[in-house]
Amino acid sequence: MYHTNTSFHEGVNPQADLTLGNAYKLWNYRGHERSIAYMTGTSAIFPLAQVWQTRMAIEGITTHTIDCAIRFNTYGIAEEALRLGTPPELIHDKITVTRAFTPYQILDAVQELKKNEIVFVLAPAKQFFDGDVAFDEGLFLIQKLVRFLANAHERGVALFVVEKPSYAAPAFSTFLSDIRPITDKSRWELYRLGQENAYRLKHLTNGRLHKDILSLPEVKPEPAIKRPKAYGYRPAASQMQFAFT
Repeated sequence: MYHTNTSFHEGVNPQADLTLGNAYKLWNYRGHERSIAYMTGTSAIFPLAQVWQTRMAIEGITTHTIDCAIRFNTYGIAEEALRLGTPPELIHDKITVTRAFTPYQILDAVQELKKNEIVFVLAPAKQFFDGDVAFDEGLFLIQKLVRFLANAHERGVALFVVEKPSYAAPAFSTFLSDIRPITDKSRWELYRLGQENAYRLKHLTNGRLHKDILSLPEVKPEPAIKRPKAYGYRPAASQMQFAFT
């Protein structure tokens, strides 16, 4: 399974009411002012998106996932629900999933989205650069994907695209330049810091930093100094003398 044992902490944060776990609340996914969100950065973006989906489900919000590269992890959903004290079976109907592993399946899945759906699209670009897809065909189709995402947004679909920062394929730069204008109102960048399970999440609006969120592991208390045990004085055991005749 992709990305296991990723831990996000609620600790150090410049704003006490805003943490990595609830940062999804910065995303406007309802009403006429809703925006297409786009998150990139370290590979932890995928489990973080599922932390958000889990918390939204607990709030009663239904989300749909288009999983394009085996990034959806049901164990991550269950673990987060249990950590928050919610049995996973209580939210199983709040998160639905469509698996799409070819460019044409991805395009069809986006076209089938309905008004008012809240949708996370995980790693959509990867399949367009598959070795079985010719360069010209892949470039044409991924440009079509951006148009389909824009059309879905206009139909009233709330979209959150989660994608790696780079691929070796030259066409990826075209995808980035095409998708930026429609996601510029709500962009997210997740960075891994030096220590284990330490992250910084930046939320940018129209190219400007809107929120800067830190997630650092809790400081472990210093272990108590163990002192050697003191024992009272004990005289040496007497030795028995044996005389042999």
